[in-house]
Amino acid sequence: MSFHLLTKLSRDLVQLFDTSAFYDVIIRVGQEDKLKEFPAHSLILRARSPWFKENLSGNKVKTTYDKFILSNSNISPPTFEIILKYIYSGKVDLLNCNGNQSFDLLFAAEELKLSELLEHIQENLIHQQTDWMDQNFTKYHEKIYNHDSLQKLKIYYTSKILHNPLSIFESINFSPNILNSLDKCGYIKLNETLWGFIINWARFQLPKLGNQVSSWNKKDWHEFKYTLSQCIPWNSIMSMNWNEFHDLLIPCEPFLPIENFDLALRHQLKKACGSSTVINSPISTQFNNTILNICHATLLTSWIDRKDDVIYRPAEIPYEFRLILRGRRDGFSSDLFHQRCEKIQRTLVVFKINNSTAIFGGYNPLDWKFDRTTNDSFVFNFDNEKADFNRLDRFAIHKKSGYGPCFGNDDLTAFPDGKRSIYWKSIYNNSNNLEMFQVVDYEVYQIVDNPRKSNFNSTSQVLSHKKR
Repeated sequence: MSFHLLTKLSRDLVQLFDTSAFYDVIIRVGQEDKLKEFPAHSLILRARSPWFKENLSGNKVKTTYDKFILSNSNISPPTFEIILKYIYSGKVDLLNCNGNQSFDLLFAAEELKLSELLEHIQENLIHQQTDWMDQNFTKYHEKIYNHDSLQKLKIYYTSKILHNPLSIFESINFSPNILNSLDKCGYIKLNETLWGFIINWARFQLPKLGNQVSSWNKKDWHEFKYTLSQCIPWNSIMSMNWNEFHDLLIPCEPFLPIENFDLALRHQLKKACGSSTVINSPISTQFNNTILNICHATLLTSWIDRKDDVIYRPAEIPYEFRLILRGRRDGFSSDLFHQRCEKIQRTLVVFKINNSTAIFGGYNPLDWKFDRTTNDSFVFNFDNEKADFNRLDRFAIHKKSGYGPCFGNDDLTAFPDGKRSIYWKSIYNNSNNLEMFQVVDYEVYQIVDNPRKSNFNSTSQVLSHKKR
């Protein structure tokens, strides 16, 4: 039978600390006139603290006669005395510590790598000093989120911000720097509640504008746009899924910085194009049961019209994708492809690969009667957040007997010898080696002019967020 008689052990070690008997370490703590020396015992320090174990080794420590000399200017003498007593006794009294003292102890414990004490102080702050923490969040938030070991405080604040942002931001003097710091550290997840708070905060900074958005003039919108731009969590926006991005950000595009928004839109489109997630479009239902989704169509039409600088928005797509052939429905015969498509101009062919999220395809602005040369033709590939395309000039399309659609100089060759497969020459592959992929389905679309009015023609509606 074993007994844990720790009380007397703790008392005896505290007595050793109080009397300083047989000490062999002197620790100098603080700065200038507040400098104080503490005698201690190297064996106890090494056993209890990884920081002391490291700094009492090798050439990191000075010696004077028979004593080790250590210095630490980051911790105040009162705080270090509490820490040192904890090292000897395993006890610490936080009931008589105010918020500032607790945070001083927290960062001292973090520096000295006292993990058990670190956990205990965080628990005390979360459960016993909640009001003080919320009132001083501005002062300490950067330190908290820049220290990996303060996970409990990070989780506490992050959860509070996500579920009820007003509980934190209304109790302090909110600054955009807070949101930017949290976003930079990756601890912000933008949702409808938080986005609504951010927009309302920007509005309240400009009380002269009033609540009637429809009455704002161009100057008013410019001021609002500038104010809002200071606290937009772009890192969180990048990590959203397409549906979240579409519902929250696209309606607000008129007052978002165009360069940042365009970068985020491209990223979201590419991510959605390489995902296996089904994306239903409220804009155009023609893409709800096809290989292509609205995100594919947005990028493809931008490439067709050479909009490389500012790409189309989903609601601005000026074409109808008219489905004229589907493999699973109509068959994979190369003869059938030429029968239906040979005389049709402006066709887009897309192949779905077996056991993969990858999509390959090509665009031909001309018909399929003969070999064609045009620099408006291209091949493309979507997979794993990747959206690549390559414009063709020599042999933009190639008519081969017994083959289906063929693009470029063997850049994309479909149904060789009647097989249900394609050969693909990698866009970044300088060799002539071709990859073969089994095709599970393919579709051919005719691209037809169908001008649409933009969904962004009224800034009076952009402050309304509705779930789909």
